[in-house]
Amino acid sequence: MMKAYYESFGCQMNAFDTEVIESMMTASGFETVQSAEMADVIIVNTCSVRENAEQRAIGRLNDLSRNKAVLVVCGCMAQRMGDSLFDKVSGLSLIVGPDNYLELVSAVISIIEGGEKNVITGQDGKAAYRLGSTGSEKGGRVSRFLSITRGCENFCSYCIVPYLRGAVRSRDIAQILREVKILTAAGTEEITLLGQNVMAYNRDGVDFAGLIRHILENSDIRRLRFLTTHPRDVNTQIFQIMKEDPRLCPHIHLPFQAGSNRILSMMGRGYTREHYLDIISEAREIMPDLAISTDIIVGFPSETDSDFEETLDIIRKCRFDSAFTFKYSPREGTEAYKMDDDVSSELKKERLKRLNSLVQKIRKDILESRIGLIDEILLDARVKKGENLFWKGRTPHFRNVLVSSDDLNQGEILRVSLSGIRNFTYLGEVV
Repeated sequence: MMKAYYESFGCQMNAFDTEVIESMMTASGFETVQSAEMADVIIVNTCSVRENAEQRAIGRLNDLSRNKAVLVVCGCMAQRMGDSLFDKVSGLSLIVGPDNYLELVSAVISIIEGGEKNVITGQDGKAAYRLGSTGSEKGGRVSRFLSITRGCENFCSYCIVPYLRGAVRSRDIAQILREVKILTAAGTEEITLLGQNVMAYNRDGVDFAGLIRHILENSDIRRLRFLTTHPRDVNTQIFQIMKEDPRLCPHIHLPFQAGSNRILSMMGRGYTREHYLDIISEAREIMPDLAISTDIIVGFPSETDSDFEETLDIIRKCRFDSAFTFKYSPREGTEAYKMDDDVSSELKKERLKRLNSLVQKIRKDILESRIGLIDEILLDARVKKGENLFWKGRTPHFRNVLVSSDDLNQGEILRVSLSGIRNFTYLGEVV
């Protein structure tokens, strides 16, 4: 039996796509292994959102090319760079874009049988994938991803994704529910629904809120989450469902990117700071303890001190649980690439430091405010911290908790008292 090894860079959608690829390889007789040295085929799923993500992936591909295996690169970087990757990674055999994974297995087999290097990067606006069996379902992984949409049509001026992933297409409800039931039957307790803009789901007259209700009413899943949401797509019905059914976790990842209306307009985001704040206000009126995470870019072309202060003001008003923060970097092929990248690297670095300091202070305040309270966690892993071994779990609000008890099992949902904090992670005691 031929052996295959997989690595995934970037977003959760890539992680799901890697599982899809693994399921197709498994169905064709390939055995999954946990180290590249054991593999006959190495498949690396890559990200192209930022230049440094591509450079890390290229570096890793060159490391992996030292193995005597068929080396495959797929994902957004494969789509964007195409056959130029052969010049950057000497041991590369196959390049496959995100719309072409149904052709990947046969292309791998062709190369194993002596075929030539190949590039498959045609774009197909209808391409969508369902999750087959990877064999890992038998292991009962407690938390899994499930794609419900692919593609993006927002064309934010700084983002390359719509050019690489194509237009939004929503998957059939029956297929989604089938996969939910397969996963729950195999021991999955928590599913995160995925899409570049997950709330843009719309199929056969059913919108995202309708899909959520359908899943909750027709499955035994104990926790349901979703990623990622664009403010233009938010329907506040979703917060009412959270209030009605605690299985839909009270957490939303809602990128705002910048606090200045002028910068938001240049970014092509399609909303104002006032609209974003209204969404947060209405959401918290329905769900007062809603946890919110976000994405923020500093140093976008022409960003002034005043623009940046408006970004800090949004952070103070919204009080995010966490934020993924980035210094702006131009991406060739986007509208923003034509703009003058006129904010100095030093100023971007200084602004990012100030922003992160504020985010971390608020995050710490939120965590400390709940010390002494009882919360419910889903145990998902054993982790070692220093000399000690803990069980790690997450609250419905997506906050990490460490529990030192040994007499526990992965997949358990249990009540804990939040007794302290260690590096933005709770310490909990079973009650």
